[in-house]
Amino acid sequence: MNSAVKRTILTIEDTHSFRQLIRMTLEFVGFRVLEASDGQSGLDLAFASCPDLILLDLKMPGLDGLQVCQKMRADPRLRNIPIVVLSSSDDSDEIEACLQLGAQGYLMKPFRPKMLLDIVREKMTAAVAQ
Repeated sequence: MNSAVKRTILTIEDTHSFRQLIRMTLEFVGFRVLEASDGQSGLDLAFASCPDLILLDLKMPGLDGLQVCQKMRADPRLRNIPIVVLSSSDDSDEIEACLQLGAQGYLMKPFRPKMLLDIVREKMTAAVAQ
């Protein structure tokens, strides 16, 4: 990926090992990765940086992923940024709630790096096409 057009991905994830896996995977292929370890700092960083895509954990202390997603979709500055939810839950009601709030994808933890890259590339391509 050409550094002049490096795309930015914000990861909002409270587990350090998952943030590290995400960062290493995405930086390896040329993405710029920003990290937040909780919902409120993730919102603050999203407003400050307007990333190209957000990877959002559901289960976090304080503001959880559903609350963060809802706040992002309510704000015109963040409304159109693709969100992919990350969770270890396979609860179909929870998945449906994320999609109803405006998330464009859902990735089950644990995941392989290739699965992460595939969904990130798919959502980035779809966002550019709009």
